[in-house]
Amino acid sequence: MTSARTLSGAEQFCFDLKMLKRATFVGETTGGVAHSGVWYRIDDHFGMGIPETTPINPFSKTDWEGTGVEPDVKVKASDALKTAEKLAESKLQRKRASESPATL
Repeated sequence: MTSARTLSGAEQFCFDLKMLKRATFVGETTGGVAHSGVWYRIDDHFGMGIPETTPINPFSKTDWEGTGVEPDVKVKASDALKTAEKLAESKLQRKRASESPATL
């Protein structure tokens, strides 16, 4: 489950699992904060943030900076848990149905 407030390391976890096709994400597009860096003070009134890392995924050859990680199932964050539960129940029922012996 994701929201617009899912940021940074949590986004990398989501992005990597999505690229590996290991999870289904439900919710909102994440915040798009990929590049970490350092804040440098210039004087008493000014400073500058300098990105120092770019987490490039080896499969996508990119990251999620500025765009976020798009969920597989888009719903409001407040509805994500309920939606994820319904999806899991549905998948479990389909799996059970396919494993049960056919009745004549």
